[in-house]
Amino acid sequence: MNLHEEQERVQKAVSNSLSHVQEDPWLTQKVLANAKGEEPVKRKISLALVLSIAGILAVMGTAYALFSSRVADFFGQHWNQELGARLQNGKIAQIGESITAGDVVITLDEIVYRDRGLYGVGTVRSVNERVVLLPMDTAELLYESQNEDFHLDDETPALEEYNTAMALVTRTQSSGGKILTVKSMPLKIGVDDGTMLMPCTIGFYDIANENGSLTYSFEASDGFAVNEGTTYQIQMESVVEQIGEKGLPVDGTLQRYEWTISCTPVFVNSLSQSTGDTTSNVSVLTSDGYELITPQEYQKSGTMPIYQAIETDFTKNVLPEWFNTTGVLSGAGTDFIEFNDHAVLSSAPEALFYDEYLGEPFSEACSGAITRIIWIRDWVNHRGEFNLEQTALSGVTLEDAKKQAEEMIARLGLDCNQYICQDALDMSLERIRTMGAIYEKAIIDGELLTDDDWEPYDYSAIPSSEEGFYLTYHPALVDSTDSTHRYELIFFVNSRGIVYAHLRNQFNMGAPVETPEKLISHEEAIANLDKEINRSRYGSDAHIITILRVVLTYESVRASDSAEGMSFVPTWSVIYQDQKAAEQGYDCYSLFNAIDGALIDASFQ
Repeated sequence: MNLHEEQERVQKAVSNSLSHVQEDPWLTQKVLANAKGEEPVKRKISLALVLSIAGILAVMGTAYALFSSRVADFFGQHWNQELGARLQNGKIAQIGESITAGDVVITLDEIVYRDRGLYGVGTVRSVNERVVLLPMDTAELLYESQNEDFHLDDETPALEEYNTAMALVTRTQSSGGKILTVKSMPLKIGVDDGTMLMPCTIGFYDIANENGSLTYSFEASDGFAVNEGTTYQIQMESVVEQIGEKGLPVDGTLQRYEWTISCTPVFVNSLSQSTGDTTSNVSVLTSDGYELITPQEYQKSGTMPIYQAIETDFTKNVLPEWFNTTGVLSGAGTDFIEFNDHAVLSSAPEALFYDEYLGEPFSEACSGAITRIIWIRDWVNHRGEFNLEQTALSGVTLEDAKKQAEEMIARLGLDCNQYICQDALDMSLERIRTMGAIYEKAIIDGELLTDDDWEPYDYSAIPSSEEGFYLTYHPALVDSTDSTHRYELIFFVNSRGIVYAHLRNQFNMGAPVETPEKLISHEEAIANLDKEINRSRYGSDAHIITILRVVLTYESVRASDSAEGMSFVPTWSVIYQDQKAAEQGYDCYSLFNAIDGALIDASFQ
């Protein structure tokens, strides 16, 4: 069964479940587990819960320690640790919004966005002491017990769960109470106030807590409704239903509730111990219309630490076989190595490049042709058009591609904990051909200049084995939106492994050195930009500008004491457009030392 068919199964399961299909009301959970190739861990309803039916009043807390994603913890525990680790590095938003739905209060506690997937965790509690909440898996177990071939051995883990559930049913009925199941999932999702769309792939799973509440989770993902954005609008649908003694829904008791939340998930980066604890960035839209992005640490204290900058040297201890095992044709032991299959590895202290070629004079290989067209995404009329849609291609998965890239980062002596995968793009055959056609047409139409000896490339002839994932890694504390690209690790990984690597990293972030008493404000940085433009060679011609975004980030500069070498200092990155940039559709940047206001670098220099 292919991925498309699997997604259709999940979607049909959700539709059927929400339509109150009597044959199997819990098909969603079954299909979701099957689609993932694993079974979720089931938490047993304890005897304490049976004995505390009359006292179910408490609600689970929704305030969490900074850096501890409840979504990541839940999915890591109940699906697998690797998924939990991936979600810990996603964009996180703590919500805390609730609705009252009859006898229950439903709260959406937290969501995480990662790789075109939206993951959520919430809490359901009863407001009526005679109401008992039952997880969907337990209700399903009661339902399945009606089958003639149903049997549980004494050693089966589900036996305890079944006996506890039956005790709940008996006790609740005798006391005149009722048992409810509650399902809360996204009905529609909007991105940056765009059209609200229904996700194609969605799943649900919930567990019982000791205090009688439920913790529920959902996953919504596809290439249409869920994609990269700043704000997310989620229309939730909550279905509350009474369950009878046989585990089946009681006719006429189903109630639906719809509620909408809006949130702005942000990265909560986890760095190595040497760089200290980081805090999540908060983005606000100022009254002047530009986006201001600052860490919570700065909002609380008005300052941020200075870190040691340790010089990178990619030329040390790099083994050619890490990139290519065909053997070295020439250049062994130098900074320019050609392999027997004509691939080339070149390096300098601050940069390393690995490219495949077909032969003399280094004619372009498929991997080079594919990576050459990636930057189409930066063109004005194609921005936001190409995003991650698939996590599995011919012979390689996104998970495996990241693993290979991150293993290489560690081999090269960089601290993986300081980096985040800022961008991932699936280059399927269809996408390669689409983007290739756009690229070639731009050259033919004269919109893109190239060398005189340029010849058209036949992207339609690229085989499926060349499909792969284009990955971009960036230091978590350094803003990734400027145009310098001095701290950027780019990989293209397909079924043959890493076939393209362009790595630039002049300095690594070391231990904290000191913390200044305060930093200049972002308004002062913008004022300094105005002064610097006026004194630049462009003068007043570039004076009329529009500020797009101001980010408090880090950049490497000479330490205040020259004997100390280099430091990473808090830096205001001001992204703007002058008239020419606005007409041609590109952004300009300027970097100001947030300690003394000095200009570090800018587009106009």
